[in-house]
Amino acid sequence: MESTHSEGLQVVQEPHADIRHVFQDEDEEDAPDAARENGQSEPEWLRKRRRLLQEAQRKTTEAEDYDHPTFTGKLTKQKPAKHAHEVRFKIDRQKDTLHPIVLSGPVKQLGFDATGSVLAVLGTKEKCMRLFQVDEHRSKGTYFRLKGEMKAPEVPGRNISSFCFANEVNNIFMVADRKHVMKYNIEQEKLINIASITNPRTEGGYRRVYTPDINQDSSLSDIFALSCADNGGVMICDGKSNAIIHHLQMNAQAMGVAFHLRSNAVITADDSANIYEWDLTTGKCLHKFNDQYSVHISTIAVSPAVSTEFSSSAFLFTGSRTGFLNRYLLSSEPYSSDSGTSFIQKDVVKSYGNLATAVTSIAAETSGKFTAYASEHKRSAVRIVHNPSGNVIGNWPTDQFNLGRITDMSFCSKFNTLAIGNRHGKVQFFRIFTT
Repeated sequence: MESTHSEGLQVVQEPHADIRHVFQDEDEEDAPDAARENGQSEPEWLRKRRRLLQEAQRKTTEAEDYDHPTFTGKLTKQKPAKHAHEVRFKIDRQKDTLHPIVLSGPVKQLGFDATGSVLAVLGTKEKCMRLFQVDEHRSKGTYFRLKGEMKAPEVPGRNISSFCFANEVNNIFMVADRKHVMKYNIEQEKLINIASITNPRTEGGYRRVYTPDINQDSSLSDIFALSCADNGGVMICDGKSNAIIHHLQMNAQAMGVAFHLRSNAVITADDSANIYEWDLTTGKCLHKFNDQYSVHISTIAVSPAVSTEFSSSAFLFTGSRTGFLNRYLLSSEPYSSDSGTSFIQKDVVKSYGNLATAVTSIAAETSGKFTAYASEHKRSAVRIVHNPSGNVIGNWPTDQFNLGRITDMSFCSKFNTLAIGNRHGKVQFFRIFTT
């Protein structure tokens, strides 16, 4: 490149004269720069962009690596490579149903039964739980249809604090006033008070009730667990005899219970980030380790419940107060107490830091494809993990969706639907499409 000055004619060689001008088209490589010939100056943003590209080109030249440039963008000719097996997702809100669900207060808990035909919603200010029947024939399209509201259990003078669908069809376990355990049959509309299960003297009440997935090992079909609220106790109970089988004791407040896949074992976690493995036959603590990536665990979940297609993607998820979700690998083989080995891999597979506030709810899809986690301390704070790839679905939720402060979530795998409840008492439905 030649430049003329008042002192004389000088020839100046640019250090990177072989670099193609980023504002030229492919078919104008050999054409003169019309803008410079006409005396037109380049915009400041283009000159700055050119300098950045030249610096990046110099770095890649020194490293002798032209296949992976360190700087790419809209003005560069080289485009980033596309993955041949990239999975794309589309999440659409299903339009309002004929029976919109709006409670008088925040949604405390919601969940579908194993068949996806019944939706249960529990509110903070509601004195009873509300049941809705899902229209299976009309919920496969744009809408998520509900046939109507079913008769809910009436508990005079008591407030339902937690529920969970039992493995027996049409049965729900409930906890009222954090002390009374009950069982409700939806078909017969019959409520049974389980007086044989009493609250331990060391505990102020029950925190939540848990049941294993209906598709798990048959030995767990009649088991349910009650996490205590104060001193780290977990009660393992028999659903048929309504008796307490084991009283599991942890070092700190119980934050979650999850049943292991295809094994006669249960996983619990306490507030001090300790994770326990228990044998359901003997009630013995098999293994205990500390989640080094969490200071305090807020909730846990296991995904998938059982699935031969994604058996290699069986994971334990732990949510922390700092907004991180940690994923641990679970062994897909049936657990054997004789082996003495832990069925949880102690090294974290991946840690997700997409939330800035505490993880308060985790929802795992029974097919094992997706796991959603959210925080109620910030508006629209929710992310969805694709378990087979281990990636978070990007660009969702967008600004067009007002999810509010999410208090609980539940998947309906039959329709690829995620139900989200918020503090305003509203339940919204979203469908996940995979392409």
